[in-house]
Amino acid sequence: MAKISFHADEVFEYLKARVEIESLFDTFKNLLHADRSYMRDEAHLQGWMFVNFVSLLLYYKIYELLINKDLLTNLSPKDVILHLSRIYKLKIEGKWILSEIPKKSRKIIEKLDLTVHIT
Repeated sequence: MAKISFHADEVFEYLKARVEIESLFDTFKNLLHADRSYMRDEAHLQGWMFVNFVSLLLYYKIYELLINKDLLTNLSPKDVILHLSRIYKLKIEGKWILSEIPKKSRKIIEKLDLTVHIT
């Protein structure tokens, strides 16, 4: 057996990084459903990977926002995505309007201090 000496802090940081990476892949697979691409050519695969990469960045921005607002005990990033996905832009008579925002979505917007542009 090889003798390798690590400080306890180094081991802890290594394990913490590993858990974060596993959490990232779990999010990628289970929440974003991005574990299979079904792409048939290189250009489509690159586009698919880019969209999933941006989705993952946004997921962790929401996660960071929840931490900074001390809301992670009450809300998860998945909850935020679910409730905010219920807000729609509708095209009526050639004009884009914002649908009515559900009460739960409004509360989340207020808690996170988000701005929703009507136009």
